[in-house]
Amino acid sequence: MRLRLPVFLLLPPAYAAVTVTVHTTIHTTLGAAATPTPPSTEYTSPRAFQRAILETHNFYRKEHNASALAWNRTSAAYAADWAEACEFEHSHGPTGENLAAGYPNATSSIDAWGTERTSYDFKKSEFSHETGHFTQVVWKDTTTVGCGRRECDGKGGSPGWYVVCEYYPPGNVIGTFRENVQEQVEGVENGNSEGVVSGGRGRVGWDWWEGVVVGVVGWVLL
Repeated sequence: MRLRLPVFLLLPPAYAAVTVTVHTTIHTTLGAAATPTPPSTEYTSPRAFQRAILETHNFYRKEHNASALAWNRTSAAYAADWAEACEFEHSHGPTGENLAAGYPNATSSIDAWGTERTSYDFKKSEFSHETGHFTQVVWKDTTTVGCGRRECDGKGGSPGWYVVCEYYPPGNVIGTFRENVQEQVEGVENGNSEGVVSGGRGRVGWDWWEGVVVGVVGWVLL
């Protein structure tokens, strides 16, 4: 920007007006507005959400010799209703339940549960706080799953998208782990990237059973 400023110099024996051109440089930095990352279609599309839930669950179930789960609309409606409040805590309902929040898509939410298998002791075949999500995911006696999701962004302690899944019949029944949680089948290629959630800031929670609902025994920050 250029500014033309009149400057008066005192010259004897009289005043004379002299115009001096002053060059002023103004530096302006224009920052582009941050473009928010659009949510995954696995969250925004009901069909894509259901497909991701079933495909990821059934990937792990196949690797652990469990039959594929079917979609349960009643459980899905229950899960969606519970997720609506964005409260990261269990509903203590009649089914098995897994919770996750803060993951970029539905697939990585389920992966967060499934990859707990690396910590499961198949020789002991018993309940573990660190692997409760995984054992419910691959529980052989479970036949259906229904899930809901809600974008919470911190409301109720739930970062980002909040995923709730309900399982029927419920898993994690004390005393029946050996027959319901089997070792990984050899020769089945791992098509999912288990590293997808390794650096995530997600949060997961699960419910467990001892014939009847015992309740929440903990939640895990990943």
